[in-house]
Amino acid sequence: MTFSKVIKLVLLGVTFGVLQRSQLGTVVISGVHPDFLIAASVTFGLIEGREAGAIAGFVLGLMADSFTAVPFGVSSLVYATAGYFAGMIEVTSLPESRVVDVLVAAACAGGGEVFLYAVLQVLGLHTILEQRLVSTVVVQLIMGAIFALLLAPLMKRLLRIGAEERPPSRRAF
Repeated sequence: MTFSKVIKLVLLGVTFGVLQRSQLGTVVISGVHPDFLIAASVTFGLIEGREAGAIAGFVLGLMADSFTAVPFGVSSLVYATAGYFAGMIEVTSLPESRVVDVLVAAACAGGGEVFLYAVLQVLGLHTILEQRLVSTVVVQLIMGAIFALLLAPLMKRLLRIGAEERPPSRRAF
């Protein structure tokens, strides 16, 4: 990953962090605040692959850790894992399709919330997440799908990142 690409990804990550903490972050769907940062890390993984998804997830997780009530580092672990698994799509034999990308992004964002719940349970922490796990997962599924559907193509065009700068994936069978 080149230095200019890292700077672009950091600036975009800061933008998503600001959106999360701004008025847009006060939106409540079924009693749950959507998490833009995990959806963004999944989208980075879809666009740039496993490593960039994990790095973006780690950095965005550090941002999330700065304004959440979970122990420092937990969000970084979860977001990096979700971004990595979203980037794993490039090494599968699934066809290149926006529908597949949207489904993978939704599954990774929702799976990230389930993983966060599991990590918090292992640490013995009881949060509001255990009371609203199903609605939180559903909201994150929707957010992951929206980010992959709307923002991934926009991010590719605006930042000129994506498939043209990395080796072709194995999905093009």
